[in-house]
Amino acid sequence: MSRRNKFDTKDSLKLGDRAELSFKKIALKKGWKVTEATKAENIDNHWDYLIEKDLKSYKVDVKAMKRISRKNPTVQDTWFWVEFHGVRSLDKGWLYDGKADLIAVERKNSFLIVKRLDLIKLAEKLVDKKSHVHSAQEAKYKLYSRSGRPDLISMIEIDKLNEIKCVLWEKTH
Repeated sequence: MSRRNKFDTKDSLKLGDRAELSFKKIALKKGWKVTEATKAENIDNHWDYLIEKDLKSYKVDVKAMKRISRKNPTVQDTWFWVEFHGVRSLDKGWLYDGKADLIAVERKNSFLIVKRLDLIKLAEKLVDKKSHVHSAQEAKYKLYSRSGRPDLISMIEIDKLNEIKCVLWEKTH
């Protein structure tokens, strides 16, 4: 059975799976024990992996590089989509309602890893929640809802995440 939904008209699922696998390989190489979330944990609690090492454990939500809009032919790593409300009506989204400790943001050559709670503070500081726009291209620091969805999302420049960065994991090619 496909996990693709009616909104995934390109390859979002494949991109997400590829990013998650890349993150997992790096974590294993760095000596972390990696446990994959169950389907329910992934969907309802918004985390992909539990990583454990040296008596430390973190739930991680891996975020793949995304397009600015569905019209864009390629993904990019300049802007990062943040979700303030999820695609399901009662879902507060991965930022507020997620149980992940860390968010691993994919870039072309690395994963920039931040604490989810630090990202909440940064997003609230940067995003004008009173400004709602009607197209993805306009969603830089403003709220946007995709057609037919109750979600509330916005874009933040990835470089702004350096203010709250925990660690940078380089991809190995």
